[in-house]
Amino acid sequence: MAKRIRIGLIGCGGISRAHARGYLQSPDLFEVVACCDERRELAEERAQQLNAPVVTTDYRELLRRDDVDAVDICLPHHLHAEVAIAAAEAGKHVLVEKPIATTLADADAMVAAAEKAGVLLMVAHNERYMPVYRKAKELVEQGVLGRIFLARADHNQFVRVNERHWLWRKGSAGGGVLIGSGIHRVDILRWLVGDIVRVWHRQTIVPERFSDEVEAASVTIFEFANGAIGELTCNWSAYAAPSAPWYELLWLYGTDGSLHNVGGLFVASEHLPESAGKHVPIPLPEEDSFVNEIRHFGECLKTGQTPLTNGREGRKSLAVVLAAYQAAETGEGISVSA
Repeated sequence: MAKRIRIGLIGCGGISRAHARGYLQSPDLFEVVACCDERRELAEERAQQLNAPVVTTDYRELLRRDDVDAVDICLPHHLHAEVAIAAAEAGKHVLVEKPIATTLADADAMVAAAEKAGVLLMVAHNERYMPVYRKAKELVEQGVLGRIFLARADHNQFVRVNERHWLWRKGSAGGGVLIGSGIHRVDILRWLVGDIVRVWHRQTIVPERFSDEVEAASVTIFEFANGAIGELTCNWSAYAAPSAPWYELLWLYGTDGSLHNVGGLFVASEHLPESAGKHVPIPLPEEDSFVNEIRHFGECLKTGQTPLTNGREGRKSLAVVLAAYQAAETGEGISVSA
């Protein structure tokens, strides 16, 4: 591999702007050499921002280039598998936006293709790279909370997209708020509490505010492998929803303490003398999770370490979401596919 990792960016829409911050702030690790989008003007805009010399509307052309070491896939959900598999077969390392795919068959095929080709597959679950959740993970692993028995998470946004946007359609998005944003919370709950083995789920469509095809709001109940239980509420039609960090909330309750991420990270624990039975704020560094995520991708490529959010981890979070959708259809609790 070249001294700097040469990136081909495939998909130059909204989320690619966040990924671009990572590349712009990591010139020691990366150079973006090509930008691809079916809308050439988007590819040209991102190429200008990243000083990339090559612009194309055909991802296959990008994959044929010898000066591309890895690709960053920022496409609609249903296109992830096709492009990621083709990239792996072309010998390119892959960073793909979450969700890894829209079906477990596609996710499994992506993992298999990467393993067969000997390339790295990382899923862009950026919230694991947020300082707040990194610190929460540290506290959990230190035993500050004791045994976690209850977890709760909320995601509330007022999403404004027009009716032609791919997020409105089940065929391109795979679902609504749960797979689009709630999967972030699923991934964090899995990381902090443990594997989820069974789910119960209800959801509703809000055509007046969002789509008439996919859910705008949902409630999911989880059973974890370790016996803990959890709840996730998601809403993409939260009128006048507060801005970050208030729209993504987390509570963890353990036998020895509790923590919450509500406008900052707070913890109370019998293991912390400064707590004294009340929640105390935990100082956090100001870092960009997308920059952290992109740098982690580069560091894994340089060192050979397995990404924190590798393909198998992405597949596990997708399995929970798909089990929830099945639970909504059947009205019953559904076991999560291993």
